[in-house]
Amino acid sequence: MKLKTVDNLVFVGMLLILVYQYALLYLSVINGSWLNFLIVAGAFGLGLLLGRTTYIILGGVLSFVSMSAGGLMLLMPYTREMYFWSAIALVTITPLTTYLMYLLDHQLLKRKALAAQLAKLQQEKPDYEVITGALNERALRQDVQQELKLVFYHEQDYRFTLTMVKIDFLESLVNFLGHARFNELLRVTARHLEGMLFTVDHLYYIGLGKFVILSPMLGMETAPIMKTKLKTNIDDIAETFGLARHALVLRIGQVSYSTQDTVTNRSVDDTLAQLERSAETDIVKEYL
Repeated sequence: MKLKTVDNLVFVGMLLILVYQYALLYLSVINGSWLNFLIVAGAFGLGLLLGRTTYIILGGVLSFVSMSAGGLMLLMPYTREMYFWSAIALVTITPLTTYLMYLLDHQLLKRKALAAQLAKLQQEKPDYEVITGALNERALRQDVQQELKLVFYHEQDYRFTLTMVKIDFLESLVNFLGHARFNELLRVTARHLEGMLFTVDHLYYIGLGKFVILSPMLGMETAPIMKTKLKTNIDDIAETFGLARHALVLRIGQVSYSTQDTVTNRSVDDTLAQLERSAETDIVKEYL
């Protein structure tokens, strides 16, 4: 929504620039009156009401007229000497700004189509995160709730482990890479993590650079296998994305549940909060 708002603000700014340029060119080159200015402004105001496409068509017509008038002024020695820079402005500024307006409108249409496609995808697959292709936080909460119940009622036969992989220094990464390349980094990370999962594991992305792996039947005794496997391959993620091997800092947290006592009166929020704390202390433990 924020990006859409920014696009609309840029579009309004372009309109103001175009109106100013058209008015300036009209009044200075053709010596028009205020009445003529109002006619021109009214025509473009009508174009705005009819839509951006109509406005661009009007801009295209005016660009053709401006280029024709400017070209004639440059061809005739008398007008070329008196109105040289005005003719240059007629030939260049109006067509250029109209073309920029067309590019902006094209981007707005592409983003609108992408937003509609993403909304349709989220409606058809509500449990999937659209950027990474992993399961989302909604699916994670449902599955963790089910896992807690299984441990509570079948503590002798069931256990599970949650592993969080968190991209550290997130704000700096976004500022350095930009949103598009950061989204690509998330996709690369998701693909890399999926390649290290066991058959029954599930991968989730819950936002803010946090991936969660749910490992059914993985208890506290064997859970470090998953953590060690991830830590061993951390540098490969950065290298796959084209960064230096140590450029990407990942924190890895892990919690396991295997007895009724550990899940009694424990909610999904409590479970995820404990997992988050485990990830936050990961680097501190290594330094100690």
